[in-house]
Amino acid sequence: MSDAAKESAAGRVFSPIVALAMVGVGALSLLFYLLFSAYAPDYSGEGDTRSNAVSRSAVGFAGLAEFLRLQGIPVLLSRGLDEDEFAKASLIILTPGLNNRTDEIFDVTDLEPKLIILPKWLAAPDPLRAGWVRNVGLLPKETIAERLLEEDDEKTNSVSQAVGTVRLRLRNGFDGSNVTPAPIASPQTIAGNDLTGYLTDEQNRNLLVRLEGSEVYILSEPDLMNTHGLKELDTARLAASLIQAMRVGDGPVIFDLTLAGYRRSPDLLRLAFEPPLLGATICALLAALLMGVHAAVRFGSPVERERSLALGKKGLADNSAALIAMVGREHRIVPRYALAIRRRVARIIGVPIDTRDDELNALLDRLRRRNDTAQPIASLVAEAGRAEDASDALRVARKLYRWRRDMIHDS
Repeated sequence: MSDAAKESAAGRVFSPIVALAMVGVGALSLLFYLLFSAYAPDYSGEGDTRSNAVSRSAVGFAGLAEFLRLQGIPVLLSRGLDEDEFAKASLIILTPGLNNRTDEIFDVTDLEPKLIILPKWLAAPDPLRAGWVRNVGLLPKETIAERLLEEDDEKTNSVSQAVGTVRLRLRNGFDGSNVTPAPIASPQTIAGNDLTGYLTDEQNRNLLVRLEGSEVYILSEPDLMNTHGLKELDTARLAASLIQAMRVGDGPVIFDLTLAGYRRSPDLLRLAFEPPLLGATICALLAALLMGVHAAVRFGSPVERERSLALGKKGLADNSAALIAMVGREHRIVPRYALAIRRRVARIIGVPIDTRDDELNALLDRLRRRNDTAQPIASLVAEAGRAEDASDALRVARKLYRWRRDMIHDS
């Protein structure tokens, strides 16, 4: 390896392979970041502890969605479907919370049949286990009725919470006469003058009702269908029979997630990774890749930039020479240059410093080589004084260089 190549290699911070690897890793990291950012909302509910269809906690309904899938019933999670998609559903399940209002629940869609599952438990996230909850108590029944059940002068709906366990009965055409789920703690019932009961306890208190003149069902007892309730086989069988009785047709069961805040809005970033814009995105990525390869091959390693003003004696001399050349005064310094050369040679050969000029010239002429054809030093000094331009100065400087070399026998 040549010295220049060694210096170039020593001056590199990274090798070309390491630099290309860093650029490639950075580009892929950016691409994956954009891709995951576009689709992150679809997976943002994994640790949700509220009562919705993505929550795997005890009060959530992710278990119900999976339970229906295992029975061969198609299930969709809605983050904002249009009416055409809702029209294909055999049942739409809404799981509101206390932060929702009645008008929000019914604004999700006007299509039926719908099942509204009321909340019951006040649950707090378990700090020791992600996705788990701890039971804090029951939600206030007055708050549930006020926020989630429509009330006016002609309609009065209420929620009550019993003590102990109950025996349930299916009514009004639902399959079965007496069903017994697993014990339910503090069963929550609902009452109203426009509600028809389909699932009641032994005291005819309603747990599942239908709004008159519609196919909108309201389940006041969420423990019949949430993950906590489905762990018991009898409760799971009851939930399956209720869902099947409310379905119309063989379409999918759609769980709404917009009430829980998982509404999907139009996203330009997501559209870039989906047809028909996916082809344009791939072409743009390939074009960027080709531009990077072209730039790396064409230009190579950057050339190290030199200092504007060099350091050291050589730098001082170069800068001074450049300044003199800039003002066009090269011929003015030739006489001084001739005298400087004469003094340097005299010092080398040991001539006393106080020797007069004519004696010094004569002494230097005698010390010249006998075969030397150069001019005498006195003649060179006189010629230097007659220089008128840069070419004259250069000619005299060459003669002085040869004279000095002959005098000190410098090769």
